[in-house]
Amino acid sequence: MKKIALLLLLFSTSFIIAQKKKSTKMGLTTLDELKMTIYDKDSTATAVVLYEHANRYPDRDNDEIPRTDYYYRIKILNKASFNLANIKINLYKEQRIKDISAKTYNLTDTRTMHVSSVLKKDIFTIEENKNWKTVKFTLPNLKEGSIIEYKYSILSPYLSINDWYFQSDIPKIKSEFDTSILGNYKYNIKKTGYLKLDKNEHSVDKKCVYVDGIGEGTCATSSYGMYNIPAFKEEEYMLSKKNYISKISFDIKSITSYRGVVENLTTTWKQADKSLKKRFFNNQTSKKSFFKKNLPDSILSITNNLEKAKNIYRFIQNHYTWNEKYWSNKDAKVKQAFDNKTGDIGEINLSLYNSLKAAEIETKLAVLSTRNNGIPTKLFPVIYDYNYVIVKTNIDGKNYFLDASNKYLPFGQVPIRTLNGEAREINYKEKSSWVALKPKYSSTVNFTCKLKLSEEGVFEGNLMISKNGYFAVEQREEISLKNKDSYLDDFEAKYIDVEVEDYTVKNLNNLDKTLHEIFKVRIEMGEELGNKLRLNPFLFNRVSKNPFKLKERNYPVDFAYTRRKNYYLNLEIPDNYKIISLPKKRAISLPNKGGKFTINIIQRNNIITISTRIQINRSIFSSEEYFALKEFYKQIILSENSNIVLEKE
Repeated sequence: MKKIALLLLLFSTSFIIAQKKKSTKMGLTTLDELKMTIYDKDSTATAVVLYEHANRYPDRDNDEIPRTDYYYRIKILNKASFNLANIKINLYKEQRIKDISAKTYNLTDTRTMHVSSVLKKDIFTIEENKNWKTVKFTLPNLKEGSIIEYKYSILSPYLSINDWYFQSDIPKIKSEFDTSILGNYKYNIKKTGYLKLDKNEHSVDKKCVYVDGIGEGTCATSSYGMYNIPAFKEEEYMLSKKNYISKISFDIKSITSYRGVVENLTTTWKQADKSLKKRFFNNQTSKKSFFKKNLPDSILSITNNLEKAKNIYRFIQNHYTWNEKYWSNKDAKVKQAFDNKTGDIGEINLSLYNSLKAAEIETKLAVLSTRNNGIPTKLFPVIYDYNYVIVKTNIDGKNYFLDASNKYLPFGQVPIRTLNGEAREINYKEKSSWVALKPKYSSTVNFTCKLKLSEEGVFEGNLMISKNGYFAVEQREEISLKNKDSYLDDFEAKYIDVEVEDYTVKNLNNLDKTLHEIFKVRIEMGEELGNKLRLNPFLFNRVSKNPFKLKERNYPVDFAYTRRKNYYLNLEIPDNYKIISLPKKRAISLPNKGGKFTINIIQRNNIITISTRIQINRSIFSSEEYFALKEFYKQIILSENSNIVLEKE
């Protein structure tokens, strides 16, 4: 988190005459609020924020240091939200906390209000490290039906203003944020989320500041509010909720001194590139001589640049073990990481960058924000938005994006976590540019079964699972991290009626090829065949649950990559059984060619062939297409619940 120290502009001799807005006081809990047992706008809510408010202004009682007064009043409806009574407030370096007050309200048997207060001795301060400390307290006497109310103030000698989240994982009745900002400071103000502001008021007080010898100055006052705010509910296939949850953000843009000199704090991309090289890459982009000494001569002597690049990629990929950390910015030390054979994303991919440079292959770096970190601001560079770095190389006019942190990624494929729109390609000589990140390989999975059903109620035969793209990356990792027996035990646990009699795998280490797993299987039905039999032919890779369950989803569905899943079954039934009914052929399409689901069935004598295909043709679907996706998966589940009905002749 970046903090910029506040410039006080002769405030030691100045006098703030602006009238600050009233901050919310304690003691607003009512009996009607205590009697509430359910929130009528969301009956599933385990708690609801009755009111929350923050007010930021220059505090004349503390040398005009910006002060933010926070107030919260929350109704606890269910014990699942008892954790809301555990309050943790983070303080950075010179920030100070004042005027903590916290109370729990309960309804007595006589329908009166009982109040329990947090005592000073129950408030704890913990030094987390040299930069951060945490103030903690817990509201007492908590019950289902309690209301917790608390307030505190933070004095901060920094220009940064914390984001205000109107929305959270519980609903809110009223949320407001007020600011009074001295005219010397300009901010880029951004609202995120699909909800509209119910309150958005702005004014200018031209006489809020008086500076001796200079005269009067202005303050920009703003008041923002949202009312009856629904809970933000997360679901599968989404980017970071930071992109969608309703909030307001302030990024400092410029400071004007009392002499009228403007200092721009919003940097240019050219300045950002230099900062990235010096501070974030820790000058680790000029180590090619070290890597030239450490790369095998057999790799450096390869004359074909593409083959040389692939071998360098595999060398770095197999040399390092990723420590599960992303880009630690200024702490990167590639020589030390190389010697230790372990590193974070920055150290591994900077090693790859230097190695390709040492081999005289055109190479650049690209910075990005991962899917769980939020979409970075494009209007102006905020280098702290980025938490990841990858390598881009151009060979024979073709671009390849590389990340050597995963031992199972083929050359040119980036991890799913990086598929977050665009990356910023760093060019130290010319202008940097935005580049789209897309998968190099298509992601498909094929389940091919050839089975024979005996009169004893046993399927016997072969199953082959073939995977490409991200499906293959995930499967290779799962296979490689387990021994054969453990892997097959897990497979049989997933498909509880299946017994694996033999197993082979092909192309496990050939990352550019399709991964094939071949099983000899025996599937017990649990009983001998009777006169009439129902069996579900969708034995593997069946869609058992709908990933889309919300009544309303106001943010996009992001699959990250397109995909295709195929299932083929060739089933031979006993000669003395006839087929009474089969699953119906179906074809369901998503709007705008977004995807398709098909079932085809062919019967020839006692052989039944069934094939299904689930195809998602786009990685992103708008919120308006949500219900079509929800219905799409619902129909897939219904279709795969269909049975074959056999009858003995």
